[in-house]
Amino acid sequence: MLLVLKIFKITLSILYIITSWLYGRAFFKDDKIARRLKTKSLIFTLTLHFIYLIIRTAELKHPPVTSVFELLNVLGFSLALAYVIIEFITKIKNTGFFAILIASVLVIVSGIFSRDIYGFEYDVLKNELLALHVTSALVGYSAFALSAIYGLLYIMLYNKIKSKTFDTVYKNLPNLEKIESMLCKSATVGFFALTFVITVGFIWLPKAFKNFSYTDAKLIGTLIIWLVYGGGLGIRKIANLSGKKTATMTIVGFILVFILMGFANAMSGFHRFY
Repeated sequence: MLLVLKIFKITLSILYIITSWLYGRAFFKDDKIARRLKTKSLIFTLTLHFIYLIIRTAELKHPPVTSVFELLNVLGFSLALAYVIIEFITKIKNTGFFAILIASVLVIVSGIFSRDIYGFEYDVLKNELLALHVTSALVGYSAFALSAIYGLLYIMLYNKIKSKTFDTVYKNLPNLEKIESMLCKSATVGFFALTFVITVGFIWLPKAFKNFSYTDAKLIGTLIIWLVYGGGLGIRKIANLSGKKTATMTIVGFILVFILMGFANAMSGFHRFY
C-alpha cells in the first residue's frame, strides 16, 4: 500500500502542475482549449486528492496532521477547494492561476518531504472528528489567503487603471467590482468555516484531550482571527466600505493570520502533534 501512496503523490504533483499550466495558459495566452479544460482538470485533481487523503488516513491510521509537510498537503488541497467554491459562487473563472499555482507548490513540496508513517502515539488522531476539525480550519484559512490574493489583484488592477497600463493582466482580470465581490465572498467563506471550527472545538476538544485548556495559544489566536474577520465584515456592511480600503483590509487581515498562527503554533500545548 505504501507504493500506492507514493504513486498518488507523484500523480497528484503532475496533475497540479498540468492544472496550473492550463490556468496560466488560459489567463496569459487566452487559449480556448485551456479555458475549456482548466476547471474540469481542477475538479478531477481535487477528487483524486480527496480519495488519496481518505486512503492515506485509513491505511496509516491517522489523518495528515502529524507533521508540517502533511499539513502542507491538506493546505494545498484546501486552497484549491476554496478557490473552486468561490469560482462556483461567482461564476468567474479567470483568476485561478494565482491560487492554483500556490496550491501546486504546497502539494509538490509535501510530496517530496512528507513521510508515510504507520500509527501514532496520540489516540485522538484515530478520531474522524479531528480530520474534520483540521480540514475545516485549513479551508477557512485558505479562504482568507484567497481573499488576500484577490485583494492584491484588486490593488494591481486599480494601479494599472490609474496609470493607464492596459496590458495582458488588465485585459484578462475581471473588473474591480467583480474582484471586490470575490474577495468579500472568500472572506465570508473563511469566516463561516472558522465559526464551524470553533464550535466543534469548544464542544469536542475538552472531551478529546486530557490536557485541554481554554487558554491554549492556538485557541486564543483562532478566536482573535475570527473576531477580526467578523468585525471587518460587519464594519464593511455598516460603514458601507468598498474599493481599495476593502482590498487593503483583506491583505492586512491575512498578515495578521500569518503572524498569529506562527506564534500560536510555536506556543500551543495540546494542539501540537509533531
